[in-house]
Amino acid sequence: MKINVLKPTATAEIKFELLKVIDSGWWGLGPKTAELEEEFAKKVGAKYAVATNSCTSALDMCLKVYDITGGELITTPMTFVSDAIVGEWNGMDVTFGDIDKDTLCLDPDSLVITPKTNVIIAVDSHGRLADFKGLRKKFKGLIIEDAAHALYTKGAGKGGDIAVWSFQAVKTVPCGDGGMITTNNKKIAQKLKNMYWLGVEKSTYQRCGKKKYSWDYDIKHGGIKSYMNDISAVIALGNLKRLDEILYKRMEIQTKYTKAFRDLLNVEIPVWSETCQYYTLKCNNRDKISDRLAEQGITTSVHFKPLSEMTYWKKAVKRPLPVCDKVWKRLLTLPCHDALSGEEQNFVIEKFKEAILK
Repeated sequence: MKINVLKPTATAEIKFELLKVIDSGWWGLGPKTAELEEEFAKKVGAKYAVATNSCTSALDMCLKVYDITGGELITTPMTFVSDAIVGEWNGMDVTFGDIDKDTLCLDPDSLVITPKTNVIIAVDSHGRLADFKGLRKKFKGLIIEDAAHALYTKGAGKGGDIAVWSFQAVKTVPCGDGGMITTNNKKIAQKLKNMYWLGVEKSTYQRCGKKKYSWDYDIKHGGIKSYMNDISAVIALGNLKRLDEILYKRMEIQTKYTKAFRDLLNVEIPVWSETCQYYTLKCNNRDKISDRLAEQGITTSVHFKPLSEMTYWKKAVKRPLPVCDKVWKRLLTLPCHDALSGEEQNFVIEKFKEAILK
């Protein structure tokens, strides 16, 4: 038996709609992307949504749309590299704050704010919302909410000044790769639209009238190439429509795991998550347990090896990270996704208990 730690799924309806887009000949930025933006904004309660080719591009665009260059970016070390690398792309020094031991989110009390601090990127880790009230008390500047894990946790997308989301292959709404920016600021939304195709003021689809195609367009602003295409958008749309079903399955698995593991010695079950983007518990002898499960065909992972442990980020501005340094060495992510069968869940539970007791 081979059990993946994460796995995207698509229904027959999604495959049918995808074939329609392929057969239409319109594969680029077009009507399905516009539809996704509209439906996504409704889903998360935002006025505007701008679809991108990745959440990394979305983060980069957030800095650019607010004209943030230079100074310091503070983010969590307990995340994927995107939240740090976009600061470097925009000429910023990167500093890592420490984390809360239970939520694994950025701990406001650990932050050292200086006159150089220009932005904080706070991640809703594993779907649990970051402490935005605490962050706002500490810092009055731009706060970007990385809600990639939190689609959809109640209140997600409303903590910072602007929010980004992910449709990467293992997220709750997967489409291969893609991202979204949400904002309630009309001017910011329009600037983002002007930016995501290298400053071209009207997309090719927008220049396709009912009677004829207009080849003429202007470029009045600079930009980057970061728009989503309709092939990705139609997959994301289909999975967005079944989000409640996907989350319900993840909640069932989370509940089952937690009940099975809560009384085990040297195991700490994770704080509840409304998305269960990752079922990440804490255990002693993490690496040995991971190897034992791998021998049984069960894939596990670590979410996350801190960026502060990465060779490339040894150059980041140093601050003490006592909680992160201690906690991450015990983290282990078990399989949790809507394709995981009841039989597979039982197998994971059985083999994890065996591995713990060896």
